[in-house]
Amino acid sequence: MYDIQDEGGSPIPYDKASGKDIFKHGRHRMTDYDDVLDNARQQDGHVSGYTQKVATKQAAEQVLEHYRDEHVKVIRDSQHKGFILKNLMQKAGVSTAQALTSFLDSTSEKIKEISHLENSQRSLQVWNDTYRVQRELVKAVLKEGEVPSETIKKVNKIYSTRSSNKAIELGATLLDLEQSEILKLVKSVMRYAKP
Repeated sequence: MYDIQDEGGSPIPYDKASGKDIFKHGRHRMTDYDDVLDNARQQDGHVSGYTQKVATKQAAEQVLEHYRDEHVKVIRDSQHKGFILKNLMQKAGVSTAQALTSFLDSTSEKIKEISHLENSQRSLQVWNDTYRVQRELVKAVLKEGEVPSETIKKVNKIYSTRSSNKAIELGATLLDLEQSEILKLVKSVMRYAKP
């Protein structure tokens, strides 16, 4: 429909084509105009002025119907897009397309932040699960290694505390080290544990 060609078959940009070019293109490429004239020539040996006038009129009606149908599609599509845009603007609480664009940009950034936080949360969950497995394995190894029950109780106390200061204090008692030495040990482990 929009692939306009001149009489020589060279393409003409749709926005540069004249109304006559567009109509000729439509009549010859979108209707059976040429077939009707060929049939008239085969039957009568020539094309009368009346036959050509009727064929031209019918072709014009068909071309106009094609353009009308295309125009209706464009209008419906525009109305649909306008309805979607209006709904988006109402839901976003904005009154202009520019404000909607800004809102969508900021929402996109927030989604990226949330995704990053979810990834961090998943990583933390994996780390926590790994820690729990390691903790239970350490307890099992201590029992199987015939470690004195007093030492096992001290290790279990360290695992059960939620305070890092309390854990350092208990670790200093368990390992018979200064708290500062335990703190240095914990800091070195924390440094290497970071991704």
